[in-house]
Formats: sequence, structure tokens, C-alpha cells
Amino acid sequence: MTSVITWYDVLGVLPDATQDDIREAWQAREAALRASTLEGASPEVLAAVDRAQQAVQEAWRILAEPATRESYDELAGFVRPGEGLTAPGRGPLGPDVGLGPGWSTADEEALERYPGWVSKVVVPDFRGLFYRACTEVAGRVRLRVTPIRLTPHPMPVEGLVVGQEPAPGERVRHDSTLTVQLWHPPEPGTQPLPGQAADVPRTRGEERRGTAHPVG
Repeated sequence: MTSVITWYDVLGVLPDATQDDIREAWQAREAALRASTLEGASPEVLAAVDRAQQAVQEAWRILAEPATRESYDELAGFVRPGEGLTAPGRGPLGPDVGLGPGWSTADEEALERYPGWVSKVVVPDFRGLFYRACTEVAGRVRLRVTPIRLTPHPMPVEGLVVGQEPAPGERVRHDSTLTVQLWHPPEPGTQPLPGQAADVPRTRGEERRGTAHPVG
């Protein structure tokens, strides 16, 4: 089985990260996804956060114990005798394990080639990934990322992907644009009033009229 998303991507660390680095990354992800930041969040955001929480916990389960991590690295192809760690773009196993059909369907096919004049890629499911991991994975399958920030007054933390266009599983040309909607926890005191939904992913037309922010 092939996937372009790894458990290292989920935590935002490199495959040669130390155990301390992995612990710190897990704690940072946990803090970013804590319930206190979700007041007034839309159903789309809550679904992405739930997905991210599951992935972060599974990544921690696999990478926290050196023996389990070593087994994962060997299975994924990161470790080869005498050669050390390989690049993450080589197609290791990733969060498609045990997280349902979203990742498993799109990611398995993401690097497959299809007949025709133009090589195409199956779009992975980026929802629940943080922005930097999203751009890293998108680069592996040659997609150009355009971010749309949903939170009007965000905290200065990395954004979480809560929506995307094209949708997961679509087949698109290499170098196509991937538009992702990013949610950030709002600054204290700036949460939307009841009935407002400032973090609902926008339509294509609304995105064209909005401002794309190049950083997460």
C-alpha cells in the first residue's frame, strides 16, 4: 500500500527527529487542538479537528516508543541497512492505516500514473493536516497550494486544513492549484457572535474575491 502522508507529517517533524522533538511536536499539536479553542466553530471545523486529533494520537502512539517507531520506519521504507533515513517523498505508509476511507482511498492512488498526454494525480485528503505538512505533501504530488484563511482574527499559530478544492479522490493534472481553507483558533474575545459563522469554508466565487494568505 502506498501513501504520500506519513505519521511524521502529522506531527510536523522530519523522519530523523529525536524522541524529544517528537514529544514536543505532539504536545504542540495537542495544545492547538484543545477544546477551549473551538467555541463557535462550524461543523466543518469540528470535523477536521476531530480528524486531526485522531491522527495526532495515532502518530504519537506509533512514534513515541522507539521500538514501534523502528518497526514503522522499516515497514515504511525509511530505514535501509547502511543508508540511513530516506526522503519522505519515497511513498511510505502513513495515516491511511486505521483512519477510515478518506486518507486510504485518495492517498493510495496519489502517486499512480494514468494514461494520456498529461500525467495526472489523485488528490489526497488534506483535511485535518496542519498547513506546513499540507504544503510538504502537496509538493510531493506536484500540486500548487493556495491558502484561504477563514478566521478573521487568528492566534499566531499554524493553521489547520478544514476544506479543500479539488476534493479528495479527484484526478487532476500535475501542477494544478490546490485551494485549502485554513482554520486558526481566534484571538480571545474575537469569537463570532451566536448565529455568525466566520469559519465556514467559502465557495469558489467567494474565494476568488477573498485574500489568500501564503503562510499558515
